[in-house]
Amino acid sequence: MLSLAAIAVCYKGVFRMFTSKWAAVILGTLVLLIQQAQVFADSVEERLEKAKIAQIAGDHTKAVQELTRAIRLGNSNADLYLKRALSYEKLGNYGEAINDYNRAIQLDPRLGMAYNNRGSVYYHQGNFDKAIADLTKAIEINPSYGLAYYNRGNAYQRKGDFDRAIADFTRAIDINPSDPDTYNNRGWALLQKNDAEASISDFDRALELDPKYALAYYNRGSARLKRGDPDGSIVDLSKAIELNPEYSLAYFQRGNARFNKDQFEQAIEDYSHAVGITPNHADVYNNRGWAFFKKGNNALAMRDISKAIYLNPELMRAYINRGWVHKSIGEYPKAIADFSHALELDNRSGAAYAYRGFCYSETNRFEKAMADLEQAVSFGFREPEAFIQLGILKEKAGDYAAAVKVFKTLISLKPKDAAAHLNLGVALGKNGQIREAIRELNNSLELNPKDREALLHRAVAFEFLGDRQRAREDLTAAMAMPEIKEGAAKLREPIVISRLKDMLTAK
Repeated sequence: MLSLAAIAVCYKGVFRMFTSKWAAVILGTLVLLIQQAQVFADSVEERLEKAKIAQIAGDHTKAVQELTRAIRLGNSNADLYLKRALSYEKLGNYGEAINDYNRAIQLDPRLGMAYNNRGSVYYHQGNFDKAIADLTKAIEINPSYGLAYYNRGNAYQRKGDFDRAIADFTRAIDINPSDPDTYNNRGWALLQKNDAEASISDFDRALELDPKYALAYYNRGSARLKRGDPDGSIVDLSKAIELNPEYSLAYFQRGNARFNKDQFEQAIEDYSHAVGITPNHADVYNNRGWAFFKKGNNALAMRDISKAIYLNPELMRAYINRGWVHKSIGEYPKAIADFSHALELDNRSGAAYAYRGFCYSETNRFEKAMADLEQAVSFGFREPEAFIQLGILKEKAGDYAAAVKVFKTLISLKPKDAAAHLNLGVALGKNGQIREAIRELNNSLELNPKDREALLHRAVAFEFLGDRQRAREDLTAAMAMPEIKEGAAKLREPIVISRLKDMLTAK
């Protein structure tokens, strides 16, 4: 359909082609066409106005109807398709939205907003690569398009490319430094890179711009918890809950902060609030179960963690937690089954290997225990108990040099750990390195002067070197202390005075 201007131009040419005797007839026809065009223009304008009002009111179904009527009148304006696509997007009809954005781009290939909006639809569909391509095109058309940088930052963040996300959010902030959402989202990306301090600065700025921004309080609370400030975290998460009493994640995270403070009862209350709001949140059940375990209620712990597994059969940490509960009450076969299931989900889980290894040790399957503990250490598990058990198992196998190596690794990780120096000293003694053993036992006793095991083993070393006076002094002091009943050291046979030299020289 031709515009009024186009009609006038055409008929201006026609006037030049016809003779004066037809002028009256032609003039009458022209007036009629102009009047019809005016009716058409008014009708399109009316539809546009109604669509605009409907969009403002959030009635996108009506907006689509009005814009469709306008398009059917023959208008080929890209803006009409752009507006209708936006309403389709709001209605969740992404297929029709993309069709309209495609049409808008065909009509106006330089329409950056159409690329930005189509990129937004792709983002909501989970197609982040297509979203990034469209948003990049929008930025090429308009390098100062702050919203496109913001949207592309979100897409990069969803892909886990936090460096590019941060760069895009930073550019968006340069263009529009007054948008709290951009600071919040950059803060979240920084937090994913474990830069809690920088993320908190961004959340601070977001809250300066919008003091009622519940999500920013939640995020800052999460950052403070990650930084090791559970008290500050609780303050922020409580504010988020005040602003939104149905904020399930804020209750969940506040429960985590209270758990970190050993406030297990209060943590359970928060987890219970979260469950009441979001009853199918597997992580909440898992964490509440672990809080029950810490309170000594194994039955409720087992109930909640099993519920978490029912809701999410792929929640690996729930299998690890339930396995640990089984282990704590001596149900080693069940514990081993849970740790094995965790390893089916992630065969590089150092924790699952270590804990299964502990269970194998408890059931005297030492070869399996050693294999699991070696895997745990190789995958980065750094809890001292794993090194201690592995080193002692190496001793039991007669590989004292390997035991020495394990305990030296532990000391490199925990140089102030008395138990690490004690175990290295024992292994060195069994390996025939008596003076080196005494040095490590001295280190252990400097860190823990009341360590009975260190005194006993140093007594053995002094006796072996012929220094009976020092041996008797250490032995007398050790015998005045209670015997250790628990811990990895129980894998070793108890020290019996008549067998001290045998233990030192055994190969």
